Amino acid sequence: MADIARFAPVAGELVVEPDGWGVVGTPTNFYATAESHTMEGELFDMAIRVRWTPTSYRFDYGDGTVHESEASGAPWRGTEESWTETTTSHTYSSTDDVTASVTVIFTAEVDAGGGWFAVPGTLPVEAPAVAVKVFAVDTVLTDGDCRASPSAPGCG
Repeated sequence: MADIARFAPVAGELVVEPDGWGVVGTPTNFYATAESHTMEGELFDMAIRVRWTPTSYRFDYGDGTVHESEASGAPWRGTEESWTETTTSHTYSSTDDVTASVTVIFTAEVDAGGGWFAVPGTLPVEAPAVAVKVFAVDTVLTDGDCRASPSAPGCG
């Protein structure tokens, strides 16, 4: 694996839904965009192709919680799924500014012209970290729209 590591697989991005923030006590969705891909180059003066395949993901949610998964996660599909738990979501317990990250674990196969063969071992690659702002939300009963009438009962 060390010989082909210089071909550096592409880890993609960590995506946070909603867009870089979350709410205490409510699932925040995370997913990785890493995909299988092939790179070409030379190794020991021989033309080769290296096929990288993501096999697992280590999500670090920035609050001390780490989740390992074989799934990359997926985006929420429309408003009916927003704020619902997913296989890679995380529920924060306090407000904070955290930095979340994902490490993608890749396996490799090499083809030097005679067909693909598996390379022993794995290679962890960290995607760029993402800042996440975690808010607390309180609901109250009001007598209408507080933006239109900020002094109305329950507003302010």
